[in-house]
Amino acid sequence: MSKQYRIEVSLHGRAWCRIEADTPWAAETVDDLIARLPEDAGYRVEIFVATEERRIVESGPGGLRLLAREPIFQPLQDDR
Repeated sequence: MSKQYRIEVSLHGRAWCRIEADTPWAAETVDDLIARLPEDAGYRVEIFVATEERRIVESGPGGLRLLAREPIFQPLQDDR
């Protein structure tokens, strides 16, 4: 199973973007982004990994149905 990552990028101390990577090659995506956003150009990259998730389910005559899921992210300990 692949991991889900959230990458938060700031540029010169201001929030610039947030990217979520949830593919089988997500770890490669994270490495590629880090290489493209160098610290000496003013970028700061913070990486989080989903460790758990919250789920909202509905129970009805037809059984259970998943209505929503929310990943819970923790800072990445560099063990990708």
